[in-house]
Amino acid sequence: MDKPHSRYAASDDALVTTTRYRVRPGRARGFTLVELMVVIVIMGIMASLVLLNMSGTDQRKAMQAREVFIMDVQKILRESNDQARILALSAHPATDVAGFQYDVLEYLPNQKNAAVFNQNNNWQKYKDFPERTLPDQVAFSIQPLEQRYENANNSELLGESTPKLIWLGNGEVKPVRIQFYFEERPVGNEIEIDHLGKINE
Repeated sequence: MDKPHSRYAASDDALVTTTRYRVRPGRARGFTLVELMVVIVIMGIMASLVLLNMSGTDQRKAMQAREVFIMDVQKILRESNDQARILALSAHPATDVAGFQYDVLEYLPNQKNAAVFNQNNNWQKYKDFPERTLPDQVAFSIQPLEQRYENANNSELLGESTPKLIWLGNGEVKPVRIQFYFEERPVGNEIEIDHLGKINE
């Protein structure tokens, strides 16, 4: 025999159902999948912007180093021609303890006690030019160009074992093409120095 139906039975069932799904006070409500996806997308965009900004800063440093190099080359050309000095650019690849560096050497064939650069003892550091260190991951390559020299015939200056970029002190220069790199990627246009020392970018 069925139990007598209480007139409060319907309201009792509703109360139980409501209590079962009621959020307790003080308990945090969870995030939906859509909300989590939106947050992840926003965080990804922000991280990308930060990385792009950092990369852009490094790229600007590489371009600044390139501009300083061009000014150095112009200064060396003036000093070589004005003082009739034979100067050369010496590049030193990066190591574990130091970045890519370059300095200037002077050709002094009569200086027997000079600092040794090659077997002939004719090259020594040019004291009026400080050694430069490029920013991290920045470097450059030097490619010699073909040229005939009318006023210079010294094999110690024009041979393959000599520095690639030499200002001969008589208005002539061993022409080269120079490319700057950042993280092994080219930065800016190639810098071409012709036989008269003119810089073409």
